[in-house]
Amino acid sequence: MSNWARRMHRRAATLSSVVTSCGHPNSLPYPRRLEKVKFGVPLHEVCKDDIPGPLLVLILKLNKEAPLRRDVFRAPGHQGAMKKLIHFLQTGRLVNVDNYSVYTIASVLKKFLRKIPGGVFGREGEMKLFACVDLPEERQVEEIRRLLMSLPVCTQRFLVLLFGTFRVMASNADKSGTGMTSEALGVSVAPSFFHSCVSDGKTATMEDVQRFKVATRIMRQLIEQFSAGDLFGHDNYEYYARVTGRVLRVKDEWICSFRDPPPPRHRCDQEAYARQLSLEAEKTWLQCESDRWGNKFNLESPLNENRLSF
Repeated sequence: MSNWARRMHRRAATLSSVVTSCGHPNSLPYPRRLEKVKFGVPLHEVCKDDIPGPLLVLILKLNKEAPLRRDVFRAPGHQGAMKKLIHFLQTGRLVNVDNYSVYTIASVLKKFLRKIPGGVFGREGEMKLFACVDLPEERQVEEIRRLLMSLPVCTQRFLVLLFGTFRVMASNADKSGTGMTSEALGVSVAPSFFHSCVSDGKTATMEDVQRFKVATRIMRQLIEQFSAGDLFGHDNYEYYARVTGRVLRVKDEWICSFRDPPPPRHRCDQEAYARQLSLEAEKTWLQCESDRWGNKFNLESPLNENRLSF
């Protein structure tokens, strides 16, 4: 752990302390409340200018830690911790993500997605995705890209972070033994993305089951195709690389290079490693915030690979 990380752990019990302690003494004080994360409203209202800081920190923690843990997005989170975290997000309270497991955060994120009216893609978008599922691969990628590019920019950024995280998890499923393959992730998160495949009644009909199978297939294809072509566009891949610290290399086609240091073998070391990755996620978000606030405080970049390689 770096000297910066040790100092921040000693001086900051919450993300609020981290933010205020990083401020330049001559600058204006950083607000002690973050943006509110609204549940049950359209995504473009939640992300009016960009993804709210608290929501971004949660996604970054999942991006760093979830590939090392079993059954994330499949195993449920702690109900009491979920209610507490949701309350903090909705009221704009500053959150220390170290207090919440990746299972709780993943469950909160799934609930956030389920509450979006019409779903992330919207009713019409879901129907378009259902329609292109049996197209030849090249045509399918083209149609999916066209649909993604038609969404608001904030939605595109939100999705590239989520599917980039899913792709890292699926890529590490076999060697890390997490069990979260693209198929397993598709089954676990499809109902949160595709509201049309969720039954309105207590008993699912055959039509509901068929829609769920198609939605699962679409999710699997989106995860597997994330690094196979220019699915999300240059700007979104650049955004993903910048905020996560992962490298994207472009040659003849888009190739996502996921290069985390190998995790320790012993359980106690793995937990310390996961905490360090979580701290790096928070630090990356703070750097983005410093850029947005005019570089009023200076942070050392958590990873030297925050770039696009061509």
